[in-house]
Amino acid sequence: MRAISMSAIVAFALAGAAQADIVNISGSVMNSTEQTGANYTGTLDYTYGGGSSGTLIVSLTNTTPGGVGGFLTGFVFNINSTDAGASAILTSTTNANFLNTGNESASPYGNFDAGAALGANWTGGGSPADGIAVGGSATFTFAVTALDANLLSASSFMNGPNQWNFLVRFRGLANGGSDKVPGVPAPGALALLGLGAAAARRRR
Repeated sequence: MRAISMSAIVAFALAGAAQADIVNISGSVMNSTEQTGANYTGTLDYTYGGGSSGTLIVSLTNTTPGGVGGFLTGFVFNINSTDAGASAILTSTTNANFLNTGNESASPYGNFDAGAALGANWTGGGSPADGIAVGGSATFTFAVTALDANLLSASSFMNGPNQWNFLVRFRGLANGGSDKVPGVPAPGALALLGLGAAAARRRR
C-alpha cells in the first residue's frame, strides 16, 4: 500500500508540472545597438492552461554595472506559434509603470508580437527612473492565447522570425544614452518541469 500511495503521489506531481517549463535568459551585450554594457538576467516561465490559453511569467533583473547606470524601461518578444493570431497580453506586474505594448516595432531588430514598457511606449514612456534600476527586479504576467498553446514552451518566446526575438530596452544611462539588448538562453538554461513539456517539443 505504501508503494502504491507513493506512486500515486509522484504521478500527481508530474501531472501538475507536465505543461510548465522555465528557461533562464541573459543579455547579449555584444549584439546590443550601442554596446554600452547595459545588461540583465531573467527567466521565462510558461504554463499551458488548457484549450487555447497559457500563462507566461517574465522575470527580469537589471544587472548593468553601476558605472554604466540606467534603467530597464521595456521589453518585447515574439511568439513562435503556428497561429498567426497568437497574442500575449500583460495582466499584472510588480512595476505598475509598465503597460502592455501589443505589437511593437523595435528598430533595427524588427517587429515583435508582444511586450511591456513604461507607459506602453517602447521608445519613450516618461522618466526612465520609473523603470527597473540597477540591481532591481520586476515580474510580468501575460495571458497567452494561441490555437497551439499546448505545444508552446518557454523557449517559444525567444524564437521567431527575427535574428533576435527577445529584446530589452535601457534608457537614462549615466552618459545620457540608451541601449537595446537582445536576450539569449543562459548557459544550462532550459529546465523542463515534467514530461509533458518534453513531449510537446518532440511533437514540434
